[in-house]
Amino acid sequence: MEDKQRQHSGIDTVKRIVSAARIAKAAAAGGVHGAAVAAAKETAPFLAKLAIWALAALIALPMLIFAYLPNIFFGFSSSGTAPVARMTGQAMTLGGFYMDLEDFENTQIDAIVTSLIQQYEEEGIEIDRVEINSDFDEDDLRRFIAISSVAYQQDLEVMTTEAVLSLATSRLRYEPTLNIFEFGGLLKRTLVIKIDHLDPEAFMDQLSFEEDARTWAGALYEVLTESNALEEYAEYYAPYRPNYSGDTGYTGDYEHGGSYGNTIDTAGFVSPSTKNNVDLAAYAMQAWENNWGYCWGTYGNVLTEALFNYKLQQYPEGVGKYEDFIRANWLGRRTADCIGLIKGYGWLDTASGSINYGTNGMPDVGADQMYANAQKAGMAGTMDTMPELVGIALWKQGHIGVYVGNGYAVEAMGTKYGVVRTEVAGRGWQGWCRIPYIEYREAG
Repeated sequence: MEDKQRQHSGIDTVKRIVSAARIAKAAAAGGVHGAAVAAAKETAPFLAKLAIWALAALIALPMLIFAYLPNIFFGFSSSGTAPVARMTGQAMTLGGFYMDLEDFENTQIDAIVTSLIQQYEEEGIEIDRVEINSDFDEDDLRRFIAISSVAYQQDLEVMTTEAVLSLATSRLRYEPTLNIFEFGGLLKRTLVIKIDHLDPEAFMDQLSFEEDARTWAGALYEVLTESNALEEYAEYYAPYRPNYSGDTGYTGDYEHGGSYGNTIDTAGFVSPSTKNNVDLAAYAMQAWENNWGYCWGTYGNVLTEALFNYKLQQYPEGVGKYEDFIRANWLGRRTADCIGLIKGYGWLDTASGSINYGTNGMPDVGADQMYANAQKAGMAGTMDTMPELVGIALWKQGHIGVYVGNGYAVEAMGTKYGVVRTEVAGRGWQGWCRIPYIEYREAG
C-alpha cells in the first residue's frame, strides 16, 4: 500500500514538474516581463488553479495588472529612480487607457461616423440621425487586456497607448446602412452603423498567436476575472481618465478671436504640401481668429446636427452635460478638443480642404501620449528650456496647446471657452515639445 502511495506521490510530483515547465514555456511565449501567470491545459483543474493563484500572488498582483506598479501596490505614490518613475508613468497611462477602453473605441467610431457623414454630404445627402449598434462589456475588456498584454509581451517600452490603441482599432469591424423614411412630408435619413469586435479566437488568429501564447492569454484572462482586479485598482487610474470638458481649472485671462467662419485658408501656408511647424501655428491662429468651438472627440470638422446627436449618444455624461451650451454656441461651427486642434492640422488635406482621420502620418493619440512620444524622441523639455519657435506644443497633464509666437499660445481650452489665445507665462504649462510627426523649420 505504501509503495503504491509513494508511486502515486511520485507521479503527482512529476506531473507538477511537467506542469511547471509548461507554465514557464507559456510565460516565455507571452512575455518574460509580464505580471501574470499561465496554467498548462494538460494539468488537472485543481492544479491549474493552484498554479495560477500561486503565481498570481507572487507576480500578478504586486505588478498591478500587467503594469509594473510595485510602488503603488506597496503604498508609495512615486519613486526616486528615474527609470522606475518613467515606467510607472507609462503604466498609469496604459492603465487609464484600459479603464477607458470603451471611450477610446468610441473615439475610433467617431472617426468612422465623421468620415461617413462627410462622404454622404459630399454626395448631397444630409444625414439627420446616426444610430450605433455596439456591444462592449467588462468581459470584453478583460479579454482585450489579456490578449494585448501577450501581443506586446508585456514590455512597457513598446506597449504604449498608441500601440495598444492601434491594436484595439484593428479588431473593430463596421457595417453602415442608410435608412430613409418619410416624416411629416419630409424625407428623414438615419445612418445605422453596426460595430462588431473580433471574437477572442479570431483576434488571436489575426495576431498569429501560437499555442503557448494562447495559453498565456487565457491564464491572464482567468486571473483578471477571478481576482476582481479591474474593480480593485480602478481608483488608481482615475486621474488618467479623460476630461470631456477640457482644462476647466484655469481662471486667468484669455482672448477670443474677432471673426466667425468655417473656411480654412491655406493660401498663406509656407508649404501646403508638407506638414510643418509654421503652418501648424498659422492653422491654430485661424482656428482662434474664427472662434472655433470645443466638443470632446472632434478635430476641426463642422459640428453638424447629426454629428452632435451622435456625440450625445456616445458620451451621454461627458458631452450630454454640456448639451445646451454646445447647441447654443458651437453647433454649425468647426470644433476641436485640445489635441484635436493639432491632429486636425495633421489630417488636413490642403488640396480639398477636408480633414481626413488618420492621414499624413499623424497618429490618433491623446495629449499626454503626444508629449510622451516627443520625450522618447528627444524632442521635449521643461518650460525653462523652451525655444522661441512657433508651432511647438505646450503641455500640461491632460492638456496641450500650440505656441504661436510673442509669448502667446492658442489652445482649445474647454467646452465653455472654445479655441482661445492665452499668454504662456502663468498658464501652468509643464513642458514643451516638437510634434514628432511634422517638420520643424528653425527660422519659422
